[in-house]
Amino acid sequence: MKRISTLLLISFVANLTFAQEKKINEVNTFKVKNSGAILNKEKDVDGYYFFYELDKLKKGDREFAIQVLDKNLVEVAKKTYIDNKNTFLMKSSFNNQGIMFAMANFKEKKISLLSYDKKVNQLPTIDIPLESKEIRYIQYMQQTGDFNIIFPVENKGFIFNKFEDNKKIGYSLKYYPTDGGKSWEYNSPDDSKEMLAINPIEVNDKVIVALETSKPGLLSRKLTLKTKIIDVNTGVLLYEKEYSKNSKPRLINNAFLDKDNNVVLMGEYFKEGDNIIDDKSLGLFTEVVDLSGKTLKENFTSWKEDVAKIAKVSGNYIEDKGYIYFHNIARTKNNEYYAIGEFYKRTASAGGIALTTLSLLGGGGGGASVTQLTITNSVVFKFNSDFKLTGIQEFEKGKSRAPSLSDFGSPQLNAHALKAYGAFDYEYTQLDKTNDRFYACFIDYERLKGEKNKSAFKTIICDNGQLSEDKIYLKSDNNNTDFRVLPAKVGNVLLLEYDKKLKEINIHLEKINIK
Repeated sequence: MKRISTLLLISFVANLTFAQEKKINEVNTFKVKNSGAILNKEKDVDGYYFFYELDKLKKGDREFAIQVLDKNLVEVAKKTYIDNKNTFLMKSSFNNQGIMFAMANFKEKKISLLSYDKKVNQLPTIDIPLESKEIRYIQYMQQTGDFNIIFPVENKGFIFNKFEDNKKIGYSLKYYPTDGGKSWEYNSPDDSKEMLAINPIEVNDKVIVALETSKPGLLSRKLTLKTKIIDVNTGVLLYEKEYSKNSKPRLINNAFLDKDNNVVLMGEYFKEGDNIIDDKSLGLFTEVVDLSGKTLKENFTSWKEDVAKIAKVSGNYIEDKGYIYFHNIARTKNNEYYAIGEFYKRTASAGGIALTTLSLLGGGGGGASVTQLTITNSVVFKFNSDFKLTGIQEFEKGKSRAPSLSDFGSPQLNAHALKAYGAFDYEYTQLDKTNDRFYACFIDYERLKGEKNKSAFKTIICDNGQLSEDKIYLKSDNNNTDFRVLPAKVGNVLLLEYDKKLKEINIHLEKINIK
């Protein structure tokens, strides 16, 4: 089970014969999210980067380090720089040409974009001023632990997504090139009477696919969704489509380009007149749209008619399993599609009920949610080249629990919101284009009879159209260490551990076995 709070120390129990290891010492402060994989042009792992605090200096300054390793954990470069103690890292990203770090400082009311090339040579810093309202929204984002603000454009540049303080609240997408191209901005209207936000769900070297949400006020339940397709080279809006309550109500989860550079949108569809905030979906949809906005093809997979042929279904709920949150779509060379997800249910929260009861008795604790999402097994839906459902395969996994953000509204909407909190066990999907494989990876917590419970890194492997599973057990020791798993060179996984007591980062490469 993936913990939202500080995670326990884990170390591999598996055979370390083929493991490669690296230790980084004298790390004063480190957050495991401040690290990442460097991908090459084929999106295979080429190395890793780490950002951490080295030392506390006089007058409130801090010494930070940025270190880059190659895919075999050999150091490529390490650079240090001095910054104020009030500065913190919001997000980092790599686009095959360079690394960008978004650093925020509320006291100085600014975000600084620090950029480095592959050899960690520093590029010009970009400072972006912040208004007081914008700072409040960023502070709210801090509670989730995830800042959805930097998106890499492969071998071209970076997209920076920022809240804008206008008549209500809006957004600004800013493009910063790394290949000598031109920068651009795409902004929401300054005079909008709606609260507007945008979330890029697919960014590639041709287009940005983004979901724009608008609502009259913060507590309003009237939500409008628009899908916007923006030319990544110019910032020009190619087209937009509105999926409203009375016109194709849909909740889009994934987007990607097909072999003909058409945009494929995937998600859940609802009955005309339904509100996606409250109502249950009818099934899954795919919509293929060209870059002029013309719908070329649509396909619908009904819970009642299509999924029910393979699994027991009650409404949009698979009996004894629950709803499904799909994290990613993997495509094979013969144009088969695999939707990778996890089952979840809305269940009662004993802790939330206790706090609410305490509040009613005058003891405080008000505002607690009395429901939670209980996340269970992994599941893979297989579709053919025409997006027709051809199979469902389930993989056992222990239960994870996350408190609902609200006891009202649909479980699906809660699941989408909780994704940003790290509530699910899914980690990443890695494609092996050479061998036409993919690896869908999860962290699991197994409750074992007659022995101590164990954490495990689990991988669902697709090889020659067949799905299998591999796992590497992890051993829990104490509370001094945070950990993270990252993709490694194809067929491997990287385990990162930060020991807060010893002030050191330990890194291991482990091989994934195909059955």
